Amino acid sequence: MPAWSQEDEQRLLRMVRETALTQREIAQKLGRTEAAVSARLTIMRRRLAEAD
Repeated sequence: MPAWSQEDEQRLLRMVRETALTQREIAQKLGRTEAAVSARLTIMRRRLAEAD
């Protein structure tokens, strides 16, 4: 599986914020596994928390 690019992360974030899709549905649309989406969201949340 390819690494997450900044564009991939932005697309993931938009899908989480602007749709009512589940993580499984988002993963399917992004061509990723549900576990990969969940892990990336956790990483992104940690980054935000550390920035505060």
